Amino acid sequence: MKRSIIILSAFCLLAACTTQKKAKYEFPEAMQPSVRAGFKEICDKGQVLYNITCAGCHNVKVKGKEKIPDFTLEQLKGYEIRITNAQHESSMPDEKVTAEELGQISTFLMYKKKSGVPFKKKDS
Repeated sequence: MKRSIIILSAFCLLAACTTQKKAKYEFPEAMQPSVRAGFKEICDKGQVLYNITCAGCHNVKVKGKEKIPDFTLEQLKGYEIRITNAQHESSMPDEKVTAEELGQISTFLMYKKKSGVPFKKKDS
């Protein structure tokens, strides 16, 4: 069972990598090229994971186009706390996102080029 989940996950990641438009990132000017390359790799993985596990609930439609909202650092920290807490909301089960994957997603969201669309929690 576990092996089939890993194979399915790998297939989904591969499919997402080949069909998704790569995001542009805003890294600090002082970031060394080798460090920048490492962060770009993490951000690319985070973008794929975001599209698979987060976009369905968190993307926002603006003029008929799907946009990834700009999360604040506080909002990203809130997700980190929720995912590492066994009592977090059932709508975001930990089976979907591991702590490592959440780190990649958060890194992607921190460095992606800003969309100008703030994230606002949807009313339940």
